[in-house]
Amino acid sequence: MQSEDKNLTTTILLSSISFIIVSYLIFRTSLPKLPDIFLYNLIIIFSLHEFGYNRSLFFLGASIFLTILVSITTHFFYVWNVPVFFITFLIAENEIKKHNYHSHIMETRIEEIRENINILEDDHARHKKEAVSLEKKEGRYNSLKDVVSVLNSTLSMEDVARKIMDNAFNIVGKSDSGLLFLVDTVKQELHLALSRNKISPEKIKTKKGDILDDWVFKQRQAFLTEDIKKDFRFSEDKFNGYERLFRSVISCPLMEGHKVIGILRLENSKPYNYTSEDLRLLDIICDIGAVSLQNAALYKETLALAIRDGLTGLFLRRYFLDRLKEELSHCLRNNSSCSFLMIDVDNFKNYNDEYGHTAGDMVLKAISKVLLNFVDSGIACRYGGEEFSILLPDASKKEAIRIADNIRKAVKKEDIELRRVKTHITVSIGVAAFPEDAKIQDELIMKADERLYKAKREGKDRVVID
Repeated sequence: MQSEDKNLTTTILLSSISFIIVSYLIFRTSLPKLPDIFLYNLIIIFSLHEFGYNRSLFFLGASIFLTILVSITTHFFYVWNVPVFFITFLIAENEIKKHNYHSHIMETRIEEIRENINILEDDHARHKKEAVSLEKKEGRYNSLKDVVSVLNSTLSMEDVARKIMDNAFNIVGKSDSGLLFLVDTVKQELHLALSRNKISPEKIKTKKGDILDDWVFKQRQAFLTEDIKKDFRFSEDKFNGYERLFRSVISCPLMEGHKVIGILRLENSKPYNYTSEDLRLLDIICDIGAVSLQNAALYKETLALAIRDGLTGLFLRRYFLDRLKEELSHCLRNNSSCSFLMIDVDNFKNYNDEYGHTAGDMVLKAISKVLLNFVDSGIACRYGGEEFSILLPDASKKEAIRIADNIRKAVKKEDIELRRVKTHITVSIGVAAFPEDAKIQDELIMKADERLYKAKREGKDRVVID
């Protein structure tokens, strides 16, 4: 700015001095006028070039007009009136230019302030959005505090699985459907434990999962795909025939140490639905859920040990009697029937005396294996020593007789090798039906037990029904 003002002042001085000199030459000397007028024109051209055509022309015309006006009114004509007025207008123009410059500076400052206001408003909106997002995250993570107590409130595998799914839907959200797979530890493969669909109650046909579940199972890593159609890891043709439509997926393994015990998967029909934050939340839920599943599994194993015989794997007598009581109550309420079998191994003492107690255990295991093949809907029990009992719900006496005879034949066909000697065993069976033979539990057991010993007295290896 200072450089421009200095240049302008210099130009004004040069123009003014030139005008005075030339004016003097034209009006006060007898020199030829044409060269002086030509020089006058050069000065005017110089002014036009320096100040701009319109501006210089205006100032020059104004100067001449004022000079003529003064000369007419005063009857005097002063040569220096032209440059004086010209200089006056140049000074005025310079002030105007300064004013315009300051106005421009103010406008620039105002524009900068407006830009800063816009930036601050954008920052405020962004920070407000971030605050809402953080508040939402805080709420989601606070809800994780209740997950542990909720999942630990039950020791049932089914209830734990359901609550894992509930928490995943409630905390992560954004999901149309969810799948929970558990791992069959014997076959080392996935099987569907629970599914949920908020849009339609469709049945899941892929009971063992698809390529996404296989990937999580083998890699033992959490999985996120924003759009399955654009994921280079999985070609689209591998999903042909897959009946459920989805675009975005998050999936996490439920880990027991370094072993996968399950997979939880959430889906949405829209792409770019899940974020890494959603995957992190799901991973935390799966970590907590895996511990709850382990506790439920241990409880189930403990419960099984408490109600099952360690040698044969059959139910113990106390649990069996409780179940028998429940079944008889059910039969009374629904006016239905059930049957009870009492089974005893023939000549069992001889096996122990001849081959030892280890041989006796082998005989009991062999019989237990046969019994389990005939109790799909019933309950088999080691009643005591070499005695067994079977409860057949909703079975008539005629059907119970048929099953008892099939058991007897199957046991007789079993080859048991005791000290490298193959032998066969037989059993005697007593059958009693409710309410045909007895109206109460103790009477039913007593009837079956009496008929068992009757079978032994009559020669063993037989079924007695009355």
